[in-house]
Amino acid sequence: MKTTTSALYRLPTAVFLVAVGAVIFALSALADRPTRIPFTDVTVSGVLTDVCAFPVNVDATISGTETDYVDQSGTVTRIFIHSVEQDTFTANGRTLVGTPFTFNIEVLFDSSGNVTHIFASGLVETIPLPDGSLFVSAGRVDFTQHPGVQFLLSPDMGHTGDLAAFCAALSP
Repeated sequence: MKTTTSALYRLPTAVFLVAVGAVIFALSALADRPTRIPFTDVTVSGVLTDVCAFPVNVDATISGTETDYVDQSGTVTRIFIHSVEQDTFTANGRTLVGTPFTFNIEVLFDSSGNVTHIFASGLVETIPLPDGSLFVSAGRVDFTQHPGVQFLLSPDMGHTGDLAAFCAALSP
């Protein structure tokens, strides 16, 4: 009786495993392998105009890896970026240098190839301030909700650092 019971359990298990294998094979046939693109020391500059009562210049240096995912026709369906960034903020003759921080960006597309979301998650910024405190913002940002913005200090969801202390450190 044990052999029959054991055989009864093996058959559904075997059928399940074959079905899972078929699904995995079919899904892998629908897309080409992702393309990984490392990048180092990319520099980006911008101006924050909505954080302090004065404009703040930002210079960033970014290194990391971009992974592009495509479907069977070669159309990009998703982009994932893992990176480390260090920012320098200047205003009124004063400078703040942030510590390097890690974050991820995920760019999502609809079936027509249009960008639907650009999610950044992780640390948004870490900056040692002159008073010995540490400005830290972390969370998730959807850059599609902030058109034209290159730099943000406040995530859409998460924790925003002490903006008053940040601005005070750069005040004249």
